[in-house]
Order: sequence, then structure tokens, then C-alpha cells
Amino acid sequence: MKDLKTIRGMPDLYDEDVERISIVENICLETFKSFNFQEFRTPIVENKTLFQRSVGESSDIIQKEVYEFEDRNGEILCLRPEGTAGLVRALITNGLMNDEIKKFFYLGPMFRYERPQKGRKRQFFQAGAELIGEESTKSDVEIILLAKTILDKLNIKYKLDINYLGKKDSLDSYRTYLREYLKNFKDELDEKVYARLQRNPIRAIDSKDANIQKICKKASDISEFLNNEEKESFKKTIESLKDLKIKFNLNKNLVRGLDYYTGTVFEFTVDGLGAQNAVIGGGRYDNLIKELGGRDLPAIGFALGIDRLAEIINITPRKKDIFIGSVDDNSINFAQYIGNKLRENIRGLVVENYLGSANVKKQLKKANSQGFKFAIIVGQEEQNTNSFKLKNLLDGSENTLNEIELVEFLNG
Repeated sequence: MKDLKTIRGMPDLYDEDVERISIVENICLETFKSFNFQEFRTPIVENKTLFQRSVGESSDIIQKEVYEFEDRNGEILCLRPEGTAGLVRALITNGLMNDEIKKFFYLGPMFRYERPQKGRKRQFFQAGAELIGEESTKSDVEIILLAKTILDKLNIKYKLDINYLGKKDSLDSYRTYLREYLKNFKDELDEKVYARLQRNPIRAIDSKDANIQKICKKASDISEFLNNEEKESFKKTIESLKDLKIKFNLNKNLVRGLDYYTGTVFEFTVDGLGAQNAVIGGGRYDNLIKELGGRDLPAIGFALGIDRLAEIINITPRKKDIFIGSVDDNSINFAQYIGNKLRENIRGLVVENYLGSANVKKQLKKANSQGFKFAIIVGQEEQNTNSFKLKNLLDGSENTLNEIELVEFLNG
């Protein structure tokens, strides 16, 4: 029998890894709720058709990256590769689409069969926010401001790129132009690459391939295909970002990787992650809800890479407050009683009750090595008098306190 191992690109997480992810998740939760977004939880497994219709049949996600399988009823299911489509599907399924503005967020694992590398795993954790039902540039700015606030709270330096892709007619015209433009370079491209770009020509614009980048240098950009209304809309977004003193770069090559984007698109990148430096990306998807069978409602949102942010944040060691040891086995129950009293009276206090059988000297050595600030050792005398010698492991000082005084001291 083969040794049991983790699946490549799906690492076990523990200790500092979990601590870092928890910090990012908690900041996301706090910030989403402060912007009055409500949490929505959707299944990890969805019908593959959902993503074929949303992210696009020709996208790399569907062509190469989705984890799919057939269930016992013959349905083709998949592990969700991203969060937006599942949330939109859930809103339609549960009859939650109406004229009111909807603000939802999600957190959870996503799955893509990609080459594992720094900042990219096959199981990755993602958070996202979706604002549905508001077409004006005000919602564009609100979503970008929300994303920026999360990065600011994490003390992460970033660069914000934005672009405008236009609505359906403009995008269709641009795709037609690019297909014709790329035909001039058919002989310079690999047959499979050319076929893929003909299916989804806009992906040529942000390609990482040096040859494709060279080819596209002389191509017209999307701005030349926008109508006056679209240009004015993007202008308002830019002016609002300037009013809020949000620094950004206009990036005409930014198109994002999913087929459903229309209008404003944006991306936050950071240093320290190599080639996979995008930590938040999003944009407007005004056609997606209708295409998935819902009402014709505008929407904008973003996805945030929790793992990527967790890799680059600065963290302080986890707070460890008090270690409670025992003179002997007969004192362990009383030590546990005292430990739980402290937890009940002081919210967030980290208490370790020692459950082993080492002598007092070794217990204090263990408390020191594990980074606890205080320690008490409980024996028969402490049970009789209900008083404790609280030892400060940082400076060696001691205080003799009764139970009430102990709570007050640690709470101070």
C-alpha cells in the first residue's frame, strides 16, 4: 500500500499557516460587515454547466483547470473554481433577486488544477464581495474602496490598476476586431494557441507570452471601441477615485481572466509573491445574472486571495497569557477549575492547563519555552488557602493573590 500523502498543491495547514490565514479572514469579515455586506455560504460542489456559462467555455479554467467528476446520476459536477458564479446561482435559486440593492460576501476554499508555485495552489482560500442591483459608478467606487480598506487594515502596500472593458456591444466589436487582427499573425503562433485566442481573443491583451505581447503592441485597445456613454461612465469612476485620494494606474492591458466581466475592471498587486502578485481582482459583470437565468440586473464584485495575503502579512507571535501547573495529580482538577474561572471572567485570555506529570521545575521551564507571560503552580496549600503565587516569567517577579485578586490583576 502506498504511503498516504497530501495531494499536490493541497497542503495541510497548521501552526503559523493557520494563524496567518485566520488574521486575513478576520480582517475580511470585520471589513465586509462594516460596509453592511451579509455573508452567503454556497456548496463547494456545483454543476459544471454553471461555470461553463459564467467564466466561459473557452477560458483556461474550463479547458484545463476545473476538477470535474460524474455523480451516480450521470451529472457532471465540479469543485468550485471561483465564488461569484455560485453566489449568483444561489440568489437565483432562492428567489432573492429583486429591485433592492444586494450586498453579499463569501469566504471558503476554491479548486483549480494549476501548476503549484508561490502564491498559487490547487486548493486555495478566497474571499469575495458582490454588490448587485446598482449600475452607477458609485457602486464601482464602493467596491474598490472596500477592497482597498482590507489591504490598508492588513498594512499591505499595493498598486491598483484599473481599466474599462465596455458593455456587450463594445466588447463584441472589440473581439471581432482582435480576431481579424490576430489572423495576420497566424503563422507566428502555435496552432493550439491561435485556436484558443480565436475563441477568446481578449486574453491576448494580457498574455504573459512574450511573442503574443509583441504581436499585440500595435493592436488598438478597447478604449477606441467605447461609445460616449461608456467613456463618460469611466471618467466619473476615475474622478471619484481621485476625490477619495485612491491612487491608481490606468492599465489598458488589464482585462481579467473571466469572460463575464464588462465595464470597470481592477486589480490590486503587491510585491513579494513573484509572478503571482495579484491579491485582489474584480470588476463589473452586468450580463452574468441574466445569462444564468435571473433578472437583468447590474453587478460588480471582487475576489481576494486569502492564501496570498497570508504569505506576506507581518504577524506577532500568538499571545499566551498564563500557564497553570500542578504539584501532583491530585491538584490537576483544582488547576483546571482555576483555569476555567479565569477564562470565564477574562474574555480572550489564553490559559494552558498542564496535564502531564513533570516536576514543578520542568513545568516552569516548559511554560518559559512556550512563551507564556505568567505561571502559577497549584497544590494542596493553594486549595486550602485559595491564594496563588503568580510568577512573571518575563522579569521573575512574584505576587501572592487570592482568586478575585488574580482575576483583577490579569484583567488589568
